[in-house]
Amino acid sequence: RQIKFSMMSKVLFTCAAAAVVVGAVPGRISPKATTSAATSGAVGTSFRMPASHRRVLSGLNTKTAYDQLANANSGVINRGKRQHLSTLKTTTRGVQPVSSTMAQDASIGQPSMSLLSRLKAFRRNNRDVLSEFLGTFTLMFLGTAVNCVAAMGQTNLVGVAIGWMFSIAMAVYVAGGVGGAHLNPSVTFAFALLKGFPWKMVIPYTIAQFLGAFAGSGLAYLDHKSGLDAMDAANGVIKATSGVGATAGIFATYPASHVGVLHAFGDEVLTTAALLMCVFAVSDNKNIAPKGNLGPVIIGGLVALLILGFGGITGVAMNPARDLAPRIMTFLAGWGSEVFTAGNNYWWIPIVAPMIGAPLGGAVYNAFIDPPKENEQQQVAAE
Repeated sequence: RQIKFSMMSKVLFTCAAAAVVVGAVPGRISPKATTSAATSGAVGTSFRMPASHRRVLSGLNTKTAYDQLANANSGVINRGKRQHLSTLKTTTRGVQPVSSTMAQDASIGQPSMSLLSRLKAFRRNNRDVLSEFLGTFTLMFLGTAVNCVAAMGQTNLVGVAIGWMFSIAMAVYVAGGVGGAHLNPSVTFAFALLKGFPWKMVIPYTIAQFLGAFAGSGLAYLDHKSGLDAMDAANGVIKATSGVGATAGIFATYPASHVGVLHAFGDEVLTTAALLMCVFAVSDNKNIAPKGNLGPVIIGGLVALLILGFGGITGVAMNPARDLAPRIMTFLAGWGSEVFTAGNNYWWIPIVAPMIGAPLGGAVYNAFIDPPKENEQQQVAAE
C-alpha cells in the first residue's frame, strides 16, 4: 500500500503541479492548444485532471494529501515550472505582443503625414521665426530695389531715404504682430540683454534675419539685373566694387574714401545706438509712445533721418544681417572677393559695431529715461 500510495502520490502531485503552473482552469491540455494560447496572450487555459485521479483525491483530505505530496516530492514543481517556461519560450518565439499587433493592424492602410501637414505643423510651431524671415525679406527686397533705381540715376538721396523709410514700415507691418519685427540681429541682442527677450530665440531670429536679407537682396538684384548690366556696359566695367561705375554699394555698405577704420567703426556704433535709443522710446508704453499703429512709420522715419544725416560716411548699415547677407550675395553673383577687402577690409565693421551700439543705445535710454511705475506715479501725484 505504501508503495502504491507513493507512486499514486507522485502521479497526483505531478498533475496538481501542472495545474498550478498552467493556471488550473478547466479544459484539456495539448501542444497545439498551448501554442494557440501562447500566441493569443492567454497561456494555460486547457488543463483537465483525469477522472481516476479526481476519484482518488476526493477520498483524501486535500490539505493533508498536498502536504504529504509536497514533502515527498519537493522537486516536482520546480521541474514542472522549468519545463513549462521552456515550452513558452519555444512557442512564443517571434510572436509580438497583442498591443503591438493591434497597433500594426490599425496602421495598415493609414497614409503617413503628408508633406503639406508637416509644413503646416512647422509653420504653427515657428511662426515668430518665419515672420522674422519674411519681414527682413520685405525690408531688403524693397530697400535694395530703391538703391538700384538710385544707382541708375532715377532718384536722389532724399528719394533713397524715403524709400527705406517705407520699406522698414512695411516690413514691421508684415512681421510686427507675430514676432516683434526685430529685422536686425543687433536689435534682437539688445532686447535679449535689456528687455527680457528669450535668449534661446536669439540664434533662430538671427538666422532667419540673415536668410531673409539674402533672399530679399538676391531677388531685387535678379529683377534689376538687366538694368545694372546695361549700366556696367555704359561705364565699361563689369560688376565693380570701387571706383567709377561701382555697383557693389547698391547692396552692401562701404565707407567713403576719406573715412578711416576707426571713424567708420565709431560712426556705426553711434548711429546704431541712436537707432536703438529711439526704438526703445517708441516701444515704451509707459512713455509717450505713438498711439495706434503709427510705430512702424515713426521707426521708418527715424531710419530715413539717419540716412540723410550719416549716409555719406559709411552708408549707415546699423544691421549685421542687412549688410553681410547682401555682401555674400554679391560675392556669389560675380563681384568677387573685393567685396570683403574694399575699404581697408571694412566688411567686419557693420557686423561688430552694431552689436555694440545697439545695447549701448538701449542702456542709455534705460539709464536716463526710466518711466516711473504706476504706484510711483500715484505717489508723486499725491505729493
